[in-house]
Amino acid sequence: MQQSTLQRNALASALALALFSPFAASAQQSETQTDASTITGQPAEKNEKARTLDTVTVTGSRIKRSNIEGPAPVTIITGEQMKKEGFATVYDALQTLTEAIGNVQNDYDWGQSSVNAYPLNLRNLGPGRSLLLINGHRVADYPMPYQGKSNFANYNNIPSGIVERIEVLAGSASAIYGSDAMAGVVNVVLKENFEGHQLRAKWGEATRGGRINKDFVFSGGTSGDKWNLVYNLQHFDRGVLLAKDRPFMDEEADKNPIMRSPLENHYDMGWTTPYPGLRLRQPGTVDSLPGTGNVTRPVAPPPGACDQYGDLYYLFTYRGYDRNTGAESTGGSICAQRVFQNWALRTGSKDDSGYIRGTYDFTDNLQGWAALGVWRSTGDFNTFIDGFGSPTFWDPRATDLATGAAGGAPRNFLKFISPGEMGGEEAILTKSKELAVDFSAGLTGTIADRFDWEASVGRAEYEVRETFPTLNQGDMFDFFMGQQQGTAANGMPIYTPDYNKLWNPLSPDDVAGFARRGEKKAESWLTQAQFTISGDLFEGWAGPIAFAGVVEAAKQGYKLTPDPKTLNQDEDGWYTPFGNIEQGGGERNHYAVGAEFRVPLLESLTANIAGRYDKYDAVRSGAKPTYQVGLEWRPFSNLLVRGSYGTSFRAPDMHYVYALASSGIEDFTDYAACADGGRIAGGCPRDTYKIEDATVERGGTPDLKYEEGESYTFGFVWDAFTNFSLSADYWDIQIDNIINDISADDLLKTEAYCTRNGFTPDGVPLAVPPSAEWCAEAIRRIQRNGPANVAGNVTIGINPINRAETQVSGVDVSARYALPDTNLGNWNFNLNYTNLLSYKERGFVTDPLLDTRKNQNPRTKITASVNWNWEKWNATLLMYQKSGGRDNRWGGCEPLADGYNTMTPIDDNTCVDNEAGSISFGQTSARHYERRAPRRYFNGSVGYQLNEAWKFNLYVSNIFDKIYGDKWCGDFAFCIDDPVGREVSGEVIFKF
Repeated sequence: MQQSTLQRNALASALALALFSPFAASAQQSETQTDASTITGQPAEKNEKARTLDTVTVTGSRIKRSNIEGPAPVTIITGEQMKKEGFATVYDALQTLTEAIGNVQNDYDWGQSSVNAYPLNLRNLGPGRSLLLINGHRVADYPMPYQGKSNFANYNNIPSGIVERIEVLAGSASAIYGSDAMAGVVNVVLKENFEGHQLRAKWGEATRGGRINKDFVFSGGTSGDKWNLVYNLQHFDRGVLLAKDRPFMDEEADKNPIMRSPLENHYDMGWTTPYPGLRLRQPGTVDSLPGTGNVTRPVAPPPGACDQYGDLYYLFTYRGYDRNTGAESTGGSICAQRVFQNWALRTGSKDDSGYIRGTYDFTDNLQGWAALGVWRSTGDFNTFIDGFGSPTFWDPRATDLATGAAGGAPRNFLKFISPGEMGGEEAILTKSKELAVDFSAGLTGTIADRFDWEASVGRAEYEVRETFPTLNQGDMFDFFMGQQQGTAANGMPIYTPDYNKLWNPLSPDDVAGFARRGEKKAESWLTQAQFTISGDLFEGWAGPIAFAGVVEAAKQGYKLTPDPKTLNQDEDGWYTPFGNIEQGGGERNHYAVGAEFRVPLLESLTANIAGRYDKYDAVRSGAKPTYQVGLEWRPFSNLLVRGSYGTSFRAPDMHYVYALASSGIEDFTDYAACADGGRIAGGCPRDTYKIEDATVERGGTPDLKYEEGESYTFGFVWDAFTNFSLSADYWDIQIDNIINDISADDLLKTEAYCTRNGFTPDGVPLAVPPSAEWCAEAIRRIQRNGPANVAGNVTIGINPINRAETQVSGVDVSARYALPDTNLGNWNFNLNYTNLLSYKERGFVTDPLLDTRKNQNPRTKITASVNWNWEKWNATLLMYQKSGGRDNRWGGCEPLADGYNTMTPIDDNTCVDNEAGSISFGQTSARHYERRAPRRYFNGSVGYQLNEAWKFNLYVSNIFDKIYGDKWCGDFAFCIDDPVGREVSGEVIFKF
């Protein structure tokens, strides 16, 4: 009986003498396998050895897994397995791996600068510290920097239809692969053998609405006596999910009631200071509303004005409430907006890809090959819609709201442009148009029937053109304000704007006069050449001594080109969606040579040894050697005890080195001034201690050193009884000289602590004070040229530096069981578990090493699956779970019964109201230390094979429609883990 390999197999050879080394990357897996099949694409009789240097052995459920395990665990996911477990993309599958225990930036995070890219965070060491390979070769970096800082690999641009399998080594492997392989290596192996043709058509949607998925794949292959050709075309379309399609998170008022203030509880309102959509007001006149602070008095909108914009705007009247006296008050009204309605919760994308690979046998010992992949995508995204905010002017037609006198008054107004005014929802989307092209070619052969070799060259290019909706500030001013009518006696400019343009919806033709689409461009490229050789050197005392060698050369580069109009500081410019303007670019060369040996020491003991020497341009450290040693001990036929130790490194990301100096303007809290002036209500409110328009400067740092690391693993694989195997591995990774920016807020807090006798904003002494080195660095980076409350007097530098150290450790456990054949088919059970045991870090060498595991989220991940095959039917059920972290305001004060929460912690468990005059003065509440519930999701699929040509599949992801949040999270998105909910898809497969 034939069966698909559907397990997440922990396989052999972290040292790449078997599995996915560059010289073994051509090993493939046929679409269906017998129980003892191998990933070679060759008949079974040609694969008599379970261990060879250039093939990969994949076990069926009846082959003892310990016989092919290596010194460190490797996880395998097949292309078919991804689909059966309900995943639409390669990234969807990879992010559920237990080894991917770190978080990455969400689609809806403010400041998301790479809207159509998805990184992977192995071992919680960050996206840039794992290496992505396609068929054993490096890929071009994603052109846009992650969080505006560093380079990374995009796991979203890998067409799922051509994937044969994915091999994941979660651990350091620089001695084999070089830079970036500090946390692990992901090698995506594409199909090399396919006979006939196949059409797959898939359609589905989220049951809560708002998102439709379509996936169409055409695959084919043909061959002759000396040649072979494989090709694949795929169209994937996943709609953008907007917050308006998830009513539980489309406005500020959706926060959990526990986060409501006394004012909000009194009026049973979710939010009392909404974001304005349309507003006209008179500056200098104030409604003093208890519980809200002072509110500049607005002019009431005309009747029905807010309703003209559908659900986007609504009439809102400011209210006040004094909890001490019970007095109520009412202020003016505005058209408030449900500000999050048009935010993208999940990026939409339309992807078209093509892939072709061919081989030709020149002789029995020489084969040529070439492969070309092209990927084109358009990603859709959105956050805030821009608008026009007028300066303060004198309107001679206005009535003074304070005195009631006619004859003129000051005014200013604000209008956000709605989607309908822009021309519809499509017009407000930021679009990331991407093109990736990857070409590679090479020769493979054998020498004296003993050594296999390969010589290859490749070129990869990646381009991103991001267009975004924006508004020309100068044209908008002319449209709304008109001509200046002179100057008032008080010096204000006189304008008489047409307020109908403020209150009434504009036509798209009107908006077209000042609406624009800005464009920024980014590109990256990689040219590489590689020669590998492998084979048995000679027969040792306990078996053949295997050898492999590699020589590499590469040149990589990138260039960021922002929209020129976003660089202008004049009225003819415009803004990017987040105000982020990244500039930079450069090239560097890379050379490497490496060797590996597999040495049987005893019949039951084998050593694996690897060494490599890498050299990068534009790095202060120069060349970097790394090495790795692994041992495999098999005291019994069903038990493998294994361990490995290795060093690793990472060359500085190019954007850390080549970023052009740029600056932005931002307000901050001046903690030093707060220390000098005394705290207010136990804190440092920004409005009182404010750094006005601080200049934040960031650029590249040319003299960065390599990040350096070391790691070790220890574990076992045990075939406890028939059809059951268990593995457990402990891993530990340490990285020194980690590169990162320093946040401006942290610098200001450190400055205050170091220069104001240990001052902290909340008055709680630091458990570990900053070192003298860190104090000196923080003070150096803050330049004060006058009073901080005067705009432009403070400059803060956040350039990247080599910081000290991070150490992580954990354990991976994997279990697999296959039931003997039953009358109800074949059953396979799989379990994978990862626990982050420790996460230690320090900012500088002189700082103490602190274990911050308690702050990490998640700390554990689990996947479990059941696979069933019976005659023409198959089904899969997958559960994946990640532990909940600390709640959003861990250690905060619980509010009093009416929602009052201006409390001050007095010890680890208690808070007190110490505000003089408060009706609850002296009352106490507890500090809350809650952890979020585990996030647990179930995916499933059912398939029916009608005949050899037709098959039908049903897929359901998030079967129970789970959406998890955090009750203490009052910010946008409310800490929602996944807002999509259940998705259901149907698929038809036709082979011919």
